[in-house]
Amino acid sequence: MKNKRVLLLIGLLVVIAVTIYILASKELFVAKPGPGSVKTDELTLHTSEFPKSFNYYVNNSVDAAQVFDLVYATLMELDDKTLEYQPLIAESWSISPDQKEITVKINPAAEWSDGTPITAEDVKFTYDVIMNPENLTSVIRMYLGRLNPPEIIDERTVKFTAKTVHYKNLEVVAGFNILPKHLMEGKDFNKEFNMSLPGGSGPYDLTEIKEGRYYVLTRKENYWADQLPHRQGTYNFKRIRFRVMNPVVAFEAFKKGEFDIYTEITAKRWVNDTDSEHFEKNWLVKQKIYNYAPRGFQGLALNMRRPLFQDLRVRRAIAHLLNRELILEKIMYGEYKPLTSYWPYLYEKGEKSNPLIEFNPEQAKSLLREAGYDRLDQTGYLVNETGRRLEFSVAYVSEESEKFLTVFVEDCKNAGVKVNLERYSWATLIKKMDQYDFDAVMIGWSGTLFPDPEQLWHSRHINEPGGSNLPAYQNPEVDRLIDSLPPIYDPAKRAEIIKKIDRIIYQDVPYLLFWEADYSRIFYKNIFGRPETVFSKYGSGIIKYWWIDPEKAERYQRAVKSRQALPAEPVEIHYHDYAGEN
Repeated sequence: MKNKRVLLLIGLLVVIAVTIYILASKELFVAKPGPGSVKTDELTLHTSEFPKSFNYYVNNSVDAAQVFDLVYATLMELDDKTLEYQPLIAESWSISPDQKEITVKINPAAEWSDGTPITAEDVKFTYDVIMNPENLTSVIRMYLGRLNPPEIIDERTVKFTAKTVHYKNLEVVAGFNILPKHLMEGKDFNKEFNMSLPGGSGPYDLTEIKEGRYYVLTRKENYWADQLPHRQGTYNFKRIRFRVMNPVVAFEAFKKGEFDIYTEITAKRWVNDTDSEHFEKNWLVKQKIYNYAPRGFQGLALNMRRPLFQDLRVRRAIAHLLNRELILEKIMYGEYKPLTSYWPYLYEKGEKSNPLIEFNPEQAKSLLREAGYDRLDQTGYLVNETGRRLEFSVAYVSEESEKFLTVFVEDCKNAGVKVNLERYSWATLIKKMDQYDFDAVMIGWSGTLFPDPEQLWHSRHINEPGGSNLPAYQNPEVDRLIDSLPPIYDPAKRAEIIKKIDRIIYQDVPYLLFWEADYSRIFYKNIFGRPETVFSKYGSGIIKYWWIDPEKAERYQRAVKSRQALPAEPVEIHYHDYAGEN
């Protein structure tokens, strides 16, 4: 899901949808003079799946979001230090006293890659594209649908009027990527922009694509937004190359120098696979970053459109068959703790969220007997009185998930439950999720600073094609609580309501929740200039504020060639230790 903007004005602090955005501290995250002012070299990154589409509005994946954000700018962007919006395409804006009208004045310097000025017509066009029911834009449409069609006041001025008061209204206006009308109008939005993106208003253009293998973004020279004070010294890589490779193979390639950064770090990889010369001599850096990034959740979504999972006793029984203790000790090397909330970051340190549903096969069998699965068939699996076997399939992507999924399958088998593992490519899995064509699916959602539960949990979104309510969850009390949130501008008050929602959802077991960690991990070549905090206060990205330090790059090359060690970097970075904050 994209973490983009947060508003302090009248407490409107929210981040837009499912997605990962790079937040940044105004003081700590200004690149240093010299390296930050010269766009340096090519950054080579790894991705394990080629996006089915680079058009984020029809493909709400992390990879698509990252590219889309670099190509198409938004009206405003967030200052991570002050939690206030800063100008981007919008030069200025004003809000009516009733919070319903937001008038935006477009920066006269803002332009598309071909030099065409950005106008109010582009803003209106983008809104119309997203709201067109023929386009596969249902997730973004949910947010923009809270606004009436924007009114063009003049060439550079547009007014948004909200249908109702909602704490997300300014966030929605600030945070959607504006599209070029003159390059997209009259074309099939669902198909034309999957493997190419017309030149945008962001710092990069998508310039090279080899489908299934790699894609390249190229930095613009004389980019209009470089003149904005808060953009000084940002986006310092001339080219960004994403290579598609199996994560296991990619890790070996990373150690050979073929990738500059590696982020698909499993517990095994962190604990056991960094004892090589590359890490011991500090040619490659491994770090855990403790900051304030909101944590999401991961688990198995149980599709309650299927009759099997409509019974709470069955869902709870299946949850009792997930042996987290064994998995975390034997497979995850003690790097994680069990997840007991859908919003774990809303709970203060030491504050309890929900009670763990512990591994308990006997309790599972008892619940299944209550649900009517009280006899075994000839193959040893539970069936009900009609002879229907207790069987379901788990759809997933990562080969590395199979170790713990296999443990789950075996424990289910011992309790008389047949579980089939079905591995798909990411593109295929997204299609199946868009059509809700699965029994259970392994999926993770990124956290947002100030969440809106509607997208994932309100019953009105159960049947939307491409929606996010994967389990088809519905609970009248949860709907009521979600519907009570829009006029509440105080984030603390909203958090208390969301905790109530969390406790209700948790008891209904729409997901089998996995585990979590309160840090981010990263491996990278020892060649970068970067902020002392490594990541921003609330984010985990590097593209905006890192750069390749020529002296470090030369030192790295000499060290590898002569097999000499480099100075060690700290393995753990705690944001508050470097930020001067309590």
